[in-house]
Amino acid sequence: MTVTTNAIHRPKVVSKMLGVSDSTRERMVAKGLLKKPIKLGSRSVGFLDSDIQEFLNKRIMERDNDSQ
Repeated sequence: MTVTTNAIHRPKVVSKMLGVSDSTRERMVAKGLLKKPIKLGSRSVGFLDSDIQEFLNKRIMERDNDSQ
């Protein structure tokens, strides 16, 4: 069971959570694999925890479906 929250994670934290570089995270957003971050202020953005969990859950389902 996955618990999602309304927490907001800054981009560098998201990169670390996913185990990817910042540029890879940006490519994932550009390709639509990861939802765009929300604007927090004039020069800051953040990713919703629920969006990150949704991305990870899709990856887990893909992995599980491939192994069948």
